[in-house]
Amino acid sequence: MQKNNSARNIGSMSESSRLFIGIAPDAATQRFLDATCQHCERLGLPRDHRWVSHSNRHLTLVFLDDTENRYLDTIEAHMKNIAEEVPAFYGQIVSTHPFPKMRGHLLAAELLSTPELLTLHQHCRTLMEAIGKQPERKSFRPHFTLARSRSGFARPSPVPADFICKLQNITLYHSLLAPGGSQYRPLLSLPLAEPLQN
Repeated sequence: MQKNNSARNIGSMSESSRLFIGIAPDAATQRFLDATCQHCERLGLPRDHRWVSHSNRHLTLVFLDDTENRYLDTIEAHMKNIAEEVPAFYGQIVSTHPFPKMRGHLLAAELLSTPELLTLHQHCRTLMEAIGKQPERKSFRPHFTLARSRSGFARPSPVPADFICKLQNITLYHSLLAPGGSQYRPLLSLPLAEPLQN
């Protein structure tokens, strides 16, 4: 994925943009998610399911929703501080299942909420407060969305997993409405600080 140098290249005609901050999966994680999708398809999925494309896969840290473009400089500055302070780390995908509950409209690969993920999430909540937004109250459940279905996923039953993935960037996404569903364009992607050693 291209690592843009500035969030200001948003090139938006409007005064606000629909934004969120997340983590882009690396190549090894993408391959694991591909294999998971193939396995789930063999177990049976609703006819109306739609797979999330490679370019749209991400782990959401916070959803900023409609945000005035005048805050982009502030967002960029906070993200740079986060990237300098928070070391890259490993996450663990433990299950693929309907999300956020049975018959949910998403099929997702869920990760353990480790202290490292919770710390990064908390930094992003602080960023939200800096631009006058109220962080969500619901509990943070890190996941990669794999598919969507309007009718909901009655199957498959949870598929256990034990995949260790690298979480090594923080990315600002622009959510663009499109006929086939939203498209997520990375505006700014920053590598997290060094670590990530076994």
